[in-house]
Amino acid sequence: MDIKTHETGRMSLKTEHGEAELLYRIRGNIMSIYHTFTPPEDRGNGVAAKLAEEAFNLAKKKGLKVRPDCPYISHFVEKRKEFKSQLV
Repeated sequence: MDIKTHETGRMSLKTEHGEAELLYRIRGNIMSIYHTFTPPEDRGNGVAAKLAEEAFNLAKKKGLKVRPDCPYISHFVEKRKEFKSQLV
């Protein structure tokens, strides 16, 4: 599964059941992650986590802080404490 950034503000990942996506906005030095979607058949298999990790890595590379406006991202950071220092 390869993550593709189709355009600024969207990352996606094709699965055998469809396409998962993560949407974000960058304003100033803040990346707001406001939406994630995973096909129902792929939920619980780490697909959204892979997208979230990629988004946090992109934010770090660009020197941005992350605002978790999507409930899943808040949940992700609770499980993956190594990303907590990147939050606004």
